[in-house]
Amino acid sequence: MAEPPMKKIRTESVTEVIEDITTVLMESKDNLTCVLSQDLYKEIPTIKVYVGFIKQPKELSQAIRILNDKLPLNTLQHLKRVRKKDVLLCTSSELKKAGQLFNITTIKEFMDRNVPDLASSFEYFKEIDVPAVAPKLKRQSIEANKLWSCNFHPNSYLEQLASNNFFNDIELAIHKVCMRIAFETARMYVKRDSHPPIDNIHNLNACVVYDPSIQSVVAVSFDNRDSHPIQHSAMIAIDNVAKTQNGGAWSADKENTRLSGITKELLTYLKEKFDDVNFGAKLFRPKSEGTDDTSGPYLCTGYYIYMIREPCLMCAMALVHARVKRVFFCLDNPNFGALKSMAELQAVPFLNHHFEVFTGFL
Repeated sequence: MAEPPMKKIRTESVTEVIEDITTVLMESKDNLTCVLSQDLYKEIPTIKVYVGFIKQPKELSQAIRILNDKLPLNTLQHLKRVRKKDVLLCTSSELKKAGQLFNITTIKEFMDRNVPDLASSFEYFKEIDVPAVAPKLKRQSIEANKLWSCNFHPNSYLEQLASNNFFNDIELAIHKVCMRIAFETARMYVKRDSHPPIDNIHNLNACVVYDPSIQSVVAVSFDNRDSHPIQHSAMIAIDNVAKTQNGGAWSADKENTRLSGITKELLTYLKEKFDDVNFGAKLFRPKSEGTDDTSGPYLCTGYYIYMIREPCLMCAMALVHARVKRVFFCLDNPNFGALKSMAELQAVPFLNHHFEVFTGFL
């Protein structure tokens, strides 16, 4: 677009803002953007190493065997040992450490002490910069190899995620409908609660939970922080999913468990707006029934989450514990967003579950 999408949106009232956002959302021809770790977008950091120019190429194989035995590249396994006639010997920090211990000042002294068998094998030495970590994307690999040859094993799925062309037209249409449902949910609650006109849509949030295995909306929620400090829309949505599995901590209508993730009033409203959308969860059969057909998942396992606004850290961690598969959000949350703005929770390596994150609806 020629101008930022939000500039096209009126700010007279919440309902008008929602109307303008959904119009821009449906008119957008762009694919969604996967929010990946910033490490994938930054230049790969470098580290200083020493290399030696070998005199006789025929001695290269033997030199490599000796070096791998005496000076293994423990922290640089992603780098190849040889590049043409240059041989990677050690990091500059190793030489510095040896200098402190043994009063060594040059790489020649270092090599003579640690690999005496190769004392006369190199014509000269030099200090250069090489990639400090392994490249994860092909474009990173291309840049890294300009410095030094790297061992690179392409990940086709990661490449596709990073391409910003991940979803086909049918998938995009589904994602846009689910995001529209989130905005329509906000519209209904704003109208019902006679919310005063405001000029900041970022104060509102709604959440839609979608089961792609049955192509159905499982649960829907609207932010309730004004009445309860932890009832953010994502927290309520997870609890609503639990209701479809005979659980839930907050009040629930158990008349129809499959539809208990959506209030009756909201379900009626949404069915009028989206008559071609399926609503309801799978029939949940707990393991305690002793049947092999345990079709109900653990909370949000395999589910997609659609939110108007980027979730905060509390909600994002709740989505991790609920085993969500993908999280979609429309608007950044500059002050509290945990998936892009202030943090990248989905990229924290030591978590026991990770979900994919997509944005770029506008």
